[in-house]
Amino acid sequence: MMGGEELQNGQTSCFQLDFAICSQLSNDFNYCLAVRNPMRFLLTLTLFGCCSLIAAKHHHARVPIIDLRGADAIRASVREDENIISTVPELSIVRSTGPVCSYVITGADDSTTPFEARVVDKNTGEAVFRVKDSATLDCKLPEYKLQLQAIKCDEDSVKSEPVDLVITIKDTNNHAPEIEDAWYSFNVPEGRIVDNIGSLKASDKDCGHPNGEICEFQITNALKDLPFAINNQGVIRNTQSLNFTETKSYILTIVAIDCAMRKSKSSLVTIHVEEKCNQGVTNFGDRVNYAPGTGSKLIMPDVSIQVCQQENACEPKQVETTVELKAGHVTPGCTKDTVYDNETIKTCGLSSSAVQLVKDEDLTSGGVAVSKELVKDLVPDHFTFSFSMKHDGGNKEEQSNKQNILCETDDFNMNRHHFSVYIRHCKLEVVLRREAGSTADFRAAEWRWALPQVCDNQWHSYSLMFNGIDNVNVIVDGKTIGADERNPEILDDWPLHKTKQALTKLVVGACWHGRQQKMAQLFKGQLQSVFLLTGKVESEQAIKCAHTCPEQIQFTGFDELLEGQTATLSADQNVLTLKAATSEHISKMLRRVAYVNTQATPTPGHRSFEIKTEVTCQNKKIQLEASKGYIFVQQLAEPTLSISASTVLKSNHHNVKVGQAMVPDLTITISQANADGQIEDVTTKHKIDYCKMHLQPGRDMDVEYFSSPASLIASLDIEFEHDKDGILLRGEESVRGYKEVLSKVHYFNTRPESYNKRTYTVQCAMLKGRVLSNELFVTMSIESSTTSTTTTTESPDTIQFNFNSAENTLDTLEMMDRHFEPDFDQLGSSRLQNILEMDLPRPKALLSHRGYDVGQGAIAGGAVAVVVVVCVGFLLVLLVIGVLKMRDTPMPRRRRQKRQSDGGLHWDDSGMNITVNPLDDVEKNGIADDFSEDDEDDEEEDSEAESECSYRDEEDDVSEDEEEHVEVLPHCDSTQRGGASGGLEWDDEDAIATNSRSYRV
Repeated sequence: MMGGEELQNGQTSCFQLDFAICSQLSNDFNYCLAVRNPMRFLLTLTLFGCCSLIAAKHHHARVPIIDLRGADAIRASVREDENIISTVPELSIVRSTGPVCSYVITGADDSTTPFEARVVDKNTGEAVFRVKDSATLDCKLPEYKLQLQAIKCDEDSVKSEPVDLVITIKDTNNHAPEIEDAWYSFNVPEGRIVDNIGSLKASDKDCGHPNGEICEFQITNALKDLPFAINNQGVIRNTQSLNFTETKSYILTIVAIDCAMRKSKSSLVTIHVEEKCNQGVTNFGDRVNYAPGTGSKLIMPDVSIQVCQQENACEPKQVETTVELKAGHVTPGCTKDTVYDNETIKTCGLSSSAVQLVKDEDLTSGGVAVSKELVKDLVPDHFTFSFSMKHDGGNKEEQSNKQNILCETDDFNMNRHHFSVYIRHCKLEVVLRREAGSTADFRAAEWRWALPQVCDNQWHSYSLMFNGIDNVNVIVDGKTIGADERNPEILDDWPLHKTKQALTKLVVGACWHGRQQKMAQLFKGQLQSVFLLTGKVESEQAIKCAHTCPEQIQFTGFDELLEGQTATLSADQNVLTLKAATSEHISKMLRRVAYVNTQATPTPGHRSFEIKTEVTCQNKKIQLEASKGYIFVQQLAEPTLSISASTVLKSNHHNVKVGQAMVPDLTITISQANADGQIEDVTTKHKIDYCKMHLQPGRDMDVEYFSSPASLIASLDIEFEHDKDGILLRGEESVRGYKEVLSKVHYFNTRPESYNKRTYTVQCAMLKGRVLSNELFVTMSIESSTTSTTTTTESPDTIQFNFNSAENTLDTLEMMDRHFEPDFDQLGSSRLQNILEMDLPRPKALLSHRGYDVGQGAIAGGAVAVVVVVCVGFLLVLLVIGVLKMRDTPMPRRRRQKRQSDGGLHWDDSGMNITVNPLDDVEKNGIADDFSEDDEDDEEEDSEAESECSYRDEEDDVSEDEEEHVEVLPHCDSTQRGGASGGLEWDDEDAIATNSRSYRV
């Protein structure tokens, strides 16, 4: 009974269970196994089977499940112009819940959406989202929140649970900006700068930044130099005053640009110029460019002054205009730097005996002692003391203390003030005590001037002029300070008492206290241009001339003034006052105002000038609006130094042996841009500091040498140096001088076959090395000689050598070069020295190094180097032994005559007559040879004079005295050339000092 009821109930409950509940029967089955009643076990087993059949049936109609892969929704983003939508995660279903044939997308309010999903794989549910063909996306609806359901195939009623679908729309800047109106019209008054003439409005249908925002407005026809501008907010302004007479209206084309740089269509804007009375200064250019050295330049050539009579109800009776130049910020005080420059001294007639006590850069707050060489004696009672000063009053304590500008006191043991110029209580005071021995009178010894310039903290120039203690004047900024009963205050005193101490010390910026041996009463301010002229007094006219500002206003129309018109310049010529009856006349006068700067190198920068006009009517005065302009003094362009020559030079073995000019066609030019920007040749206006000519790589000092025109160098301010790399010419000299020297420098090589080409550079500099020229690269190709060179021996001719001038010497040397042309194939390196020495003797400073440098030979190897070193060492030993023997036993002078067996160049002494100045012997006894290497021992000089002039002899001389490291050129040593009777004699000392020898060969 119970079993039947349970079965019936079990069957009923089994059939009523859905698929989800039947899945839990596995637990019940486990429970039935635990029951001991067999009937109950069979009943449970039957029940479980029934439920399994029902579950299988229900599996056929299972709903699809959209696979979110752990996400809370499906998200996607799409541009306005795109059709295919990518989702995250990708759309699919749980595989066991398929297949699906479609998806349904619904909105929150079940409205139609512009999207659809097309199934690609039914089993996996993969589908493609896209925008419907009939739909258009717009960023104004930036986001769609939708519901998505999967529909099972063949069973439209079986749908998955809805999932959230969020689609974001991105803007694509598919709309151009739009200006509200296609045409605008505005008015602007003539002669005024208006910051807001009118404004334009624009919009963009795109969304957000950057596509939907307007970032810029642009005037597209601005290339016509229209005087208008528009800002990013669409506000139009004019950049310069408009003239109704010139243009009555302007038409602008303006576009709006969004932040993505898409432009709108153009909108036309018409701006009408309203004619109006422009009272004041018109046609006034506020910028004037001035080039140094151009003289005076008109600064207002087109200016005009207008007075609106109707608006002001004024009929002008007189018009007065002032033009003021303000250059104080560029050259403070305008005169402090130019009172005692060379140009002012010459122009104004100042005494050249005035000395600058201390250089401006040496002035310090601690005081600077004046050199005894500048001021040797005490400051007398006739002098002129000039200085520029900038001084602040400071507090009361500082005002009560002396602040010395110039002070002369005892050097030791006492603090007596013989002379001093100082500041105290904002007064300029001078103490000049009469010295011991003067008449014992109670006379003026101290002067005190109360001057407002002393403590105004501005630069001023002062000149104290003492023409005796009874005639004292002060000039401040070129103006004489008139004396009255109270200014200056004069105090009398007795002369100083006599002491044994006579030494004094003159100090600028402080006072030396000899008793304490320290500086005291320091000056607190700035000083410049401190000059003292002792023994006499400058004229007031010269001082006033020196204080005239080098840059000033000028009026160039004095000869055009009509009756009733006046033009007045201030003393410093920085303020010009013009007066006329009408505004038209005053306008013509203003057009004749000019600016001039007389300095050779003025300080670059701007100087401002201001124009103020006052109109006098019948019953009132009208002040017109002031105008301000600027004068821009330009900086002088640096000159350009250029050198040029043939960059490829062909030579051969023979030419290199006899000497090849390195830059025979050298050209040096200096150019500079003028005020108009045009290039001018200024070669003759500048000088060169140095030039260098270097071989690359460095020269082989065994076989490579240079020859220089020493006679020409001696006549110029040029020093000549040899080094391993090449030669260096230095000294401030004209371009022509350097060109002549460089073009006559020759290159020699005793073994020309060692190089097939040589490369060298030439470079020069000027203006203290600040301006460098281009680096000229020259390549000398050395080819084999096609024909052998033969040596010809000419009959002896009489050649007169006159050393009285460098030009005659140079001509003589060139003649010798033509007369003596040896065959270098038959001469060794020692003979090369004699050929090179056919120039004027060089001083020791121009001699080059003679030491061997192992590894510099182009051909010689290690074995050759060893042999050379051994031979040289052996020769040195023999030389030392010979010198020691000669010192013990004087050797009689012998005349050597060198003859070459090969028929080469030789000297024929038989036909040579030498005329000697008798004074030369006296000079030789008192003055050592300036160009000898060893001048300490007369006997040694005689011995060396007997030796032959050769390269090896010079090596021996250098080795003998290692303490003197004298650099020599590849020329014969002077001691070997002078004093000997063998061969042609060259006396360096006489050739340069007396210039009176004559030779006949």
